[in-house]
Amino acid sequence: MEQFVPLIGAVVPIYLLMVLGGFLRRVRVLTPQMDDGLMRFVVHVLFPSLILDKILGSEVVRDPMVVGSAIGLGFAFIATGFGVAALTGLLIGLHKGSGRRSFTLTAGIQNYGFTAIPLLLVLFPENEKGALAVLFTHGIGVEIALWTLGMMILRGSPASSPKTFLNGPIVAVVTGLFLVWTGWDRLVPGVIHSLLGWLGPCAFPTALVMIGTAIFDLLGKEKLSLRISLGAIAVRMALMPLIILTTIRFLPLALELKQVLLVQAAMPAAVTPIVLARHYGGSPGAAMQVVLATHLVAIVTIPLIIALGRAWIGV
Repeated sequence: MEQFVPLIGAVVPIYLLMVLGGFLRRVRVLTPQMDDGLMRFVVHVLFPSLILDKILGSEVVRDPMVVGSAIGLGFAFIATGFGVAALTGLLIGLHKGSGRRSFTLTAGIQNYGFTAIPLLLVLFPENEKGALAVLFTHGIGVEIALWTLGMMILRGSPASSPKTFLNGPIVAVVTGLFLVWTGWDRLVPGVIHSLLGWLGPCAFPTALVMIGTAIFDLLGKEKLSLRISLGAIAVRMALMPLIILTTIRFLPLALELKQVLLVQAAMPAAVTPIVLARHYGGSPGAAMQVVLATHLVAIVTIPLIIALGRAWIGV
């Protein structure tokens, strides 16, 4: 537990970037009209650059067993999260028309990318390339679960088009793994590595600022529900961390995957389900409350879960 204070120091800058995003929205430096272009730039240029920068040359993802475990556990933990969130929704009295589907979707999936990246960089600097390579591979399993099981929860059927999976990050991960497995990553020119190294680090601070603008836009739009907020905190910051950390403790996993899952266990809810709830007839208000509640307590729970988890699983 002596790591608790340093971990708070690692978490605070993440939230300061979100606060900066809210402030820039408030003073109209980042207007709503800019959101689409900036997020497209992050998702299709900056984030893929970061992914390729960390996967190319990473020895850990040359092992198909590590890659398969990362993808499989990414899917399994989201599926489990949906199940835990659905049961919690019933226990707190959510029913059809009161945001049950959106609660299940949002509480069931953690922020598996942009918030996790800086924490891995701070916690495991000696192993950052391998840990981030595994994180991005793990994200494939999360995306598959989101667009199949998640869409079935929200609208009754999975995503209907294969194009759903052809986004910048997934294409970058698959391309990177192909180059690594064939050994062709060793042929990538140094100038390309330099370009990726310049673009990639811009991804997570820009994304965190944009998350801050999204949260700012949501504040005050919905009356907060105590049962939704407490239910979300129970799922995301208590039950799922316990399930994930127990798995890490007893499964024979690669060190980098344990490091990734440790951070994933501590993450608050993802923001993407708010957009999905708006688009597919869910309850954006319920999704928003899950995100706000888990992010508000995360500044304390993230360092607490990580400190306890590191002591228990020994990473």
